[in-house]
Amino acid sequence: MPRVIAVTYVRMGSERLPGKMLREIADKPLLGHLIARMRRIPQIDGMVIATSIRPENDAIDRLCETEGVSCFRGSEEDVLGRVLGALERERADIGVIAYGDGPLIDPSVMNECMEEYLRDPTFDLIGNDMKATYPSGMYTETFSVKALRTAAEQTSDPAIREHATLFLRQHPDLFRIRNIEAAGPLKRPDIHLDVDTEQDLKVITTIARHFAPRSDFSLQEIIAFLDKHPHIATLNADVPRRWKQYQKK
Repeated sequence: MPRVIAVTYVRMGSERLPGKMLREIADKPLLGHLIARMRRIPQIDGMVIATSIRPENDAIDRLCETEGVSCFRGSEEDVLGRVLGALERERADIGVIAYGDGPLIDPSVMNECMEEYLRDPTFDLIGNDMKATYPSGMYTETFSVKALRTAAEQTSDPAIREHATLFLRQHPDLFRIRNIEAAGPLKRPDIHLDVDTEQDLKVITTIARHFAPRSDFSLQEIIAFLDKHPHIATLNADVPRRWKQYQKK
């Protein structure tokens, strides 16, 4: 059986919200919320947090130790190399990405991509982030570590290596990729659940406090809560999202 490892890459040096991964909401740091959510993903054989070797990220390493989660240290800028190194150290055949700016990601959304991949492992990557249909903060990818290794060998462009799987997504001529779109009530690209700014943090804090002490609330529950309190979702509606440049219209 292939070894499946969930990986998230984080660092303390965020430009718009420095140190965000250790900012506390509902008595737990953002990274702690993400780890708790990732632990609920079925069918994974382990998880690893990939951070950089810079000293300020020692705090992330310490949190991982407290949480009993593997931590890998690598390049600050070369995220592709860092993620690949983390997965190779964990002897992974398949990687499952939970993005660090999505601390409330729904494990069932991640599991959907993972199950689709496991049903047809001839794919190199299956994700839900190539077109905006899910709320941001719910993006995930499942991919072949072998394909990621090939990507690392074929590109030296720092602008591409800054994003772990970007080379795969940009080359459907070389890799077999697929995007999963949200259906029904989950199709809400107007909602932003990723954390890049203080406005985003206010939204996530309000949601986490509402459901506390639970860590198992679903995307459906989050959407229902925001629809009952629409003023909350408007707090970060106008925040510029840099990742949009990599998505299809």
